[in-house]
Amino acid sequence: MTRNGLLQPGLHGAFVADGFDALPAAALPPRTGTKLVGRSLAVKDVFDIAGLRTGSGNLAWRAAQPVAARTALVVRALLEEGVQWIGKTLTDELTYSLAGVNAHYGTPVNPADAARIPGGSSSGSAVAVAAQHADIAMGTDCGGSVRLPASYCGIWGMRATHGRIAGDGCLTLAHSFDTVGWFARDARTLADVFEVLARSIVTWDGEPFTLHVPRNLLACADAEVATRFEASLQALGDNVSFVSPDASLAQWAQAFRVLQAAEIAQRYGHWAREHASSFGADVGARFAASLTVTREQIADAQRVRVEANRAMAEALAPGTYWLVPTVPGVAPRADASAQAVDHTRARSQQMLCVAGLAGLPQVSMPWTTFDGAPVGMSVIGGRGTDEGVLRVARIVHEATRKSLR
Repeated sequence: MTRNGLLQPGLHGAFVADGFDALPAAALPPRTGTKLVGRSLAVKDVFDIAGLRTGSGNLAWRAAQPVAARTALVVRALLEEGVQWIGKTLTDELTYSLAGVNAHYGTPVNPADAARIPGGSSSGSAVAVAAQHADIAMGTDCGGSVRLPASYCGIWGMRATHGRIAGDGCLTLAHSFDTVGWFARDARTLADVFEVLARSIVTWDGEPFTLHVPRNLLACADAEVATRFEASLQALGDNVSFVSPDASLAQWAQAFRVLQAAEIAQRYGHWAREHASSFGADVGARFAASLTVTREQIADAQRVRVEANRAMAEALAPGTYWLVPTVPGVAPRADASAQAVDHTRARSQQMLCVAGLAGLPQVSMPWTTFDGAPVGMSVIGGRGTDEGVLRVARIVHEATRKSLR
């Protein structure tokens, strides 16, 4: 199958051709509500859609998949609320990348800056929303696959608390880390999706809250990003203060990489060995490396994870949230070397691993640009505080946007 046959033409290269603007009758449930009427939906090609194959960004994988008999629960829930189907979006191969570059399908064009990569693995979904091809786009987030592209494309993105949203009918990369996530262009739509999927209510008037800025995370950001971030804090007044966690983010990120790789090897090791030639070079190298992780490395990394969970539970007491730049800086250029992109990935993981290791909810919101390229700002909350994270993110966004005008 050629790349031209895989992709829906135009639309910033965000959509696969299969199922575009043509939801199979088997996948269309009876409408039970109207909350999302008038909004449109794109879905990362890792969620099952009844009547279609789930390609997951890899041609050999796609060829081996049966036509789905059922639609993923989260997609069904959104359709039941009247959202309009647009199509399925590109993903990095089996979601094992943060770049948004796919050796088979190509790289979706970042609408915020066409010279830069969109980020991944939920690349097509982020691009679809940023380019206004869809109002809502579903993704998944293991190590940052919603938060990073949201930052790079200048839109809203959320990863829910691990286990808060049912992942039935969705490809899982690493089972104890993967969460359902989604993108939107505004806070209200982001919250509406959460309310549908979690069957909950986000109240915009709530209890007082405290914002903490962890110095170790801020130290990971580019100098110009950190400087502007600190200036933006003035808009939040006495509600924000700096804290100095003892944690080594380099150690946390390494523990995340080891445990993620170990779970990937559990789930995909045999298949990855048999189909090693089907991967692009960068993703293939990552799958190969996952097969070399030792028991000793896993045991050591799990001890780090237990400590990270303890530290974050202590740091994020009720009513307390962390506020940070989402990633170190703007997206790498599309013509950057593979080494440069991988270096950026490693730096980003030190900021993204916190929510990943501890299974925390995080919202990335549009914040600022440098030479036209976006950088997002994030709110992180304790486990299960998704509603609070959404409320606080909206308040922070409104305050900081006013200060930048």
